[in-house]
Amino acid sequence: MDNNKHDAKSPESEATAIIVSPETTDDTPATSASSTESQTAKATPSTAPSQTPASNRSSWAIRFGVLLALGLTACTLGGGFMLYQQMQQQLLAQDAKNIALQDQLQQALLQPNQRIGQLEQQQLNDAKTYQELTKLAEDQNQLQDRVNKLAQRSPTHWMASEAEYLVNMAGRKLWLEKDPRTATDLLKSADETIAAMNNPALLPIRKALAKDIAATASIKTTDIDGNVLALDALIEQLDKLPLNRTDAETDAPEDTTITGDLNDWQSNLGKTWKALTQDFITIRHKTADAPALLAPEQQWYLVENIRHKLLQSQLALYRYDRAAYHQSLMMARKWIQTYFDTQDHKTAEAIAEIDKLATLELDPITLKSFAAKPLLLQLTSYGELTSSEDAPL
Repeated sequence: MDNNKHDAKSPESEATAIIVSPETTDDTPATSASSTESQTAKATPSTAPSQTPASNRSSWAIRFGVLLALGLTACTLGGGFMLYQQMQQQLLAQDAKNIALQDQLQQALLQPNQRIGQLEQQQLNDAKTYQELTKLAEDQNQLQDRVNKLAQRSPTHWMASEAEYLVNMAGRKLWLEKDPRTATDLLKSADETIAAMNNPALLPIRKALAKDIAATASIKTTDIDGNVLALDALIEQLDKLPLNRTDAETDAPEDTTITGDLNDWQSNLGKTWKALTQDFITIRHKTADAPALLAPEQQWYLVENIRHKLLQSQLALYRYDRAAYHQSLMMARKWIQTYFDTQDHKTAEAIAEIDKLATLELDPITLKSFAAKPLLLQLTSYGELTSSEDAPL
């Protein structure tokens, strides 16, 4: 006990107290500081064992701090990753909302665009309708002018319409029916109708009609209908014509009777030899230009081909095609002469009729229009003629 008390009052304890005192006051003299350092140096060996537990506690504190820092770092990284995922999800959701908004915007803009297109189309239709209405108004004005002019015409205007009708009928007879004679008569009737109006202003029409009458009368008249009927009659006779089935003429039969005179033994021998050989060998003599025989079943095809050629000649006759007309007739004549019996009177008459039809001359109609037609159109439309400079004569 005394020793412990002594130790507490030893210089080492005093040195420890002296070491703490410089931290609390700054007014200690320099001499006391030097003594303090010497005492501290002496007391160091005795205090070293007491600092080991403190260093162990500090190392555990460091380790705990490091672990705590690592844990905080891991928590921070985990929280940051979760926050990043949440932000990505929010961005994706925001993109989806943007796309939906764009679709809604496009759908919202689609209807106005369609409405604008409809309005533009309606505007174009209105413009076309306005143009059509304008044209109809112009046509109505022109029609009203014509009605006014017709109301002021003379009472003999129906005669001008009759003359125009006669000229139109003359053109139909001339170009459709190929009848220049009837066309000439119709033009003469139109001229008589114009002359009956007793209007000196209509002399240009009469002059044009005189020119048309002369041109139509100069056309050579061809009896188209008569020739067509003749061809029809020829076509009906084709089935009655006999075919050429005869072979070359055989020799006259010889006398094969054997006489009883001995002096005629040579002739009797020849007759006997001929009688024996006639049953085995037959000799017929034919010329080189003899036509080949036609099989009976081919007769129908032959008749139909000839009929086809005659129908072609009828069509060429209506068309005034002279070359096709003569070619078809000559081909039909050749087939009749080759394959039918020319010795029969029906075949001879058919060939003679074809030769007669082949002499027909077809003159094409060169007149294209009547000079009086436009003048009559002016007269019936406006009730008068234009100036003589504009009137075609």
